[in-house]
Amino acid sequence: MTLYAVYVLAGLVFALWLARQWTRRHASCERASRPRELANAELVYMEKLFRIRAPIRLVAKADRVYRLPGGSLVLVELKTRSTNRAYPSDIIQLSAQKVAIEHQTGEVVEPFAFVTALHPTSPRRWRFHRVRLLDEGQVIALAQRRSDILARQADPTYASSARACAGCAFRTRCDRFESQA
Repeated sequence: MTLYAVYVLAGLVFALWLARQWTRRHASCERASRPRELANAELVYMEKLFRIRAPIRLVAKADRVYRLPGGSLVLVELKTRSTNRAYPSDIIQLSAQKVAIEHQTGEVVEPFAFVTALHPTSPRRWRFHRVRLLDEGQVIALAQRRSDILARQADPTYASSARACAGCAFRTRCDRFESQA
């Protein structure tokens, strides 16, 4: 065996060792980010894109999808945020993922999901929020309402809370605040 072959072999062994360490580290990180209810579930999709054309055109990217021992799927959305809560937009996002996954794969997705929140300054401190998903009819109705608003066939409504308006890009053009000036 030549000296060159020994170096190549040593490099391969080192690369395999690094890959194994990386896999172990990320597997433990993935386990830590799971809600307790999914401890015995199998991770089946991670950062996977799903596309459907019917009943509505939809593209959804799922952060994590787990298979429960009974065979059904559970969605998990990972968020890094300062607030420890799930938002209505999280529920809409997960509900759209549910519709897309069910139609693309034919598998059953549970009517609940988890929003896993990680505080940006408190690493490794996961907070889990179990949320009830919208059903397919509600997702279709939301998509239709959005289309109608964009086509100017329906009027948008105010957010349910003025606080939700704080970061809105249309705030300067919104008549909700003109009446208060």
